[in-house]
Amino acid sequence: MVQLSNRSIVYLLVIAMAITLASTVLNVSKLGYLGNMITGAATNTSVGTATLTVTSQTAVTMRVSSIAFGSGFVNTTSAVCTYCQSSTESGHASGNESCCSRFNNVTAGFFLENTGNENVTLNVTCSGSCTAAEFVNGTSPLFQFRVVNSSDGASTGKTSNNSADTTTDTTSSCSSGDGGWNYSSYTAMAASTFDLCGKNTSVAYFFGAQPTRNAVIMDILVKIPADAITASAKTATLTFAAASAG
Repeated sequence: MVQLSNRSIVYLLVIAMAITLASTVLNVSKLGYLGNMITGAATNTSVGTATLTVTSQTAVTMRVSSIAFGSGFVNTTSAVCTYCQSSTESGHASGNESCCSRFNNVTAGFFLENTGNENVTLNVTCSGSCTAAEFVNGTSPLFQFRVVNSSDGASTGKTSNNSADTTTDTTSSCSSGDGGWNYSSYTAMAASTFDLCGKNTSVAYFFGAQPTRNAVIMDILVKIPADAITASAKTATLTFAAASAG
């Protein structure tokens, strides 16, 4: 058996350590080279898009679309009854009720609501028996109309009309700075077109689409003289037209 001296053992340990150190340096160098060759994963960018289009809608709905005063006559058995006067604002005129024999006591005028999402202009055209002489006849008859906000209903006794309003109005429905409706006082009906809410020479105004200002009432008033005679029913047809106010 060969006996190694202590010096020989030391030499062998030194040689082994040198080999180990060289191997470690070589491996680290290779790792650095591989690191230079490895690249990151491919990058992909995706874009998501949300779209929404609100379409414009011009629409006016008639909630109360007919007014029927019915058939009747002036009760001339009383000396005070020279006429019968009735309106959709308040029915038969106070103190005149007994003079209106058999006529309907109508208390609801035409009721329109802006059911679109556009502010609109509004006009009305009458065709048929559009004058007092044609619709009623007799001596000094009346056939008139007026236009008021639905929000005015509480002050004008229009509770029956206001029940047709899907959302109670609290603001003037025709305005630009609360300009108000044309023909807010009773005006003679005629075979003509009346601009109820729209443009004039000085200011632009419109029938609003907001729920708290989108309803309007047109009241009708008739005065039937005692000498009125109509052989058949008379009809006045009112056509309402709305256009976008832009």
